[in-house]
Amino acid sequence: MLDIVLAYGPWTLLAFVLVGAAIGVVGGLLGIGGGVIAVPMLLEVFARTGTTDADRAALAIGTAQAAILLSSIAAAAAHAAAGSIDRSILRAWLPAIMAGALLGLGLAPVIPAFVSVVAFAVVAVMLGIQMMAGARGILTSALPPPPLGWLPPAAIGMLSAGLGIGAGTLSGPILGLFNTPINRAVGAGAVFNLAVALPATLGFAAMGFGRPGLPPDTVGFVSLSAALLLALPATIVAPFAARLSGRLPVPLLRRTFAACLFAIAARVLWRAAAGP
Repeated sequence: MLDIVLAYGPWTLLAFVLVGAAIGVVGGLLGIGGGVIAVPMLLEVFARTGTTDADRAALAIGTAQAAILLSSIAAAAAHAAAGSIDRSILRAWLPAIMAGALLGLGLAPVIPAFVSVVAFAVVAVMLGIQMMAGARGILTSALPPPPLGWLPPAAIGMLSAGLGIGAGTLSGPILGLFNTPINRAVGAGAVFNLAVALPATLGFAAMGFGRPGLPPDTVGFVSLSAALLLALPATIVAPFAARLSGRLPVPLLRRTFAACLFAIAARVLWRAAAGP
């Protein structure tokens, strides 16, 4: 694997370090998984390895999910140490998020990618507006009870797993709709990233297992070297960003989260229009 890492070249290795650090920042600070940052860079990297257009997107998403899985461990641990993880939120939403992730992996091959991306972008923009609205964007004062209350987390898991985007990207602002404090929502998002990334990584590894034409360091649609190169700086940076999250003013945290959602929506739409 060392030969493969060295074959990337110095500028590509620098890009891995910078993107991995960015994943750590958004994961620790906002509970966002960082897949939307990693996938575009991975598409460029895998294009240079001779990977076919048909496999490149799946390989980029699967590798991004593996990097999110590894980096989310550090982010979730840092939020747990800071006391910003609300166990009642995890008990209420975690099973439905994981079920939605499995459903998203099953539906991803049959739903047109453009439809999924547009749906995600619309949701992200609406949630960004909600984050900017603050208290004016609250729907109810508490999480809705099941079975209706299972729908939001299931939708989060489904979209996140299918598009290679961290579950915290959507869970944070959706929890805000139900009057969840932003620091609690960010802490829960770090755990949700982990919960979705695990089945998503295993799913993409299984979907591409034994497929010819993939780089030699892959397990299915997961590049081990690329995932490690992204996860290492993310793991180092995430705990510092998580501690900073608890110290920032709530309005600033909300505006930062909203800005990230608007940027993510624009980025996924651009990628869908540009093609693989």
